[in-house]
Amino acid sequence: MSSVKAILALETIDELSTFLESQDVDEVRVEMLARFDQLIEYSDADQWAVAVRVCETLAMIGWGDREPVDAISHFNGDCWETRFVTAQNEFRFQLARWSKRKAGWTICNPEFRPSPDFPDRPAIDWQQNAGKEYPIVDRDSLPSQRNYRRQMPISMGVSCGRSDAARSVVVLRKELAEHLRATMTPDAYGDAIEKFYFTLHRPDSTDEEHSRLKVGAFNAKQKASYADLYLHRDFAELPVAEQRVFLGEQLLAAVDALAVKLKKRKLSYDIASFRSHVELAIQVWTDDHSD
Repeated sequence: MSSVKAILALETIDELSTFLESQDVDEVRVEMLARFDQLIEYSDADQWAVAVRVCETLAMIGWGDREPVDAISHFNGDCWETRFVTAQNEFRFQLARWSKRKAGWTICNPEFRPSPDFPDRPAIDWQQNAGKEYPIVDRDSLPSQRNYRRQMPISMGVSCGRSDAARSVVVLRKELAEHLRATMTPDAYGDAIEKFYFTLHRPDSTDEEHSRLKVGAFNAKQKASYADLYLHRDFAELPVAEQRVFLGEQLLAAVDALAVKLKKRKLSYDIASFRSHVELAIQVWTDDHSD
């Protein structure tokens, strides 16, 4: 029996770990990587399930000289998504959205994200696959990797816009996100939150009378919370140093609002350390650009 068949027959992570202890991991790695390469453009839910188990195995024995990815399924509020995610929260290979029909699961409008391991494979926009039909497979659910690496919990986004002020916000978002990734320790806080989405609405994309922070409800099913910062046009007139300070203050205010929501729900999460690390990232960010 091949390693892949033996591994697919196992149900738990503990069983997988015990099985791998008796195997030549170098041989298993070669077989797993070969199978993974066949699944980077999975066409149905069963193939996705195999990709998940392959990634669980490679997470235990190592990816060799290949870039590690986790195979994650996620409900985005509208539909289920499946994607391969790096430690830096970058997507690789196929990213698929799914439709659940009476007969089962089917992919709709997938896209393809480039990988350094396959430099000759270009990105494919979902519109290039629009209307393409995929097999329907009857499964209870779309599995997700159980031994995945936790991602940086704060996901910063920016709304559309093309003015100089808009481009400035994009640069600031990138700067702050890099400092947050360097400072935060996702494994240390707990399981209650997967993502805290903090979206900046650029000055030319809103009609706000003043800058305004809106913190949404905590979504227990997604383990996610959302905050939107609507920037007034006056923001664009501030010196860049003051823009950094303002964005940092608003992010901390959003974290404080999140802390209140978690306390009301009596959820176990180290929001104090979470906030402390956010505050440190902001301090380093503003100090690095104080000249």
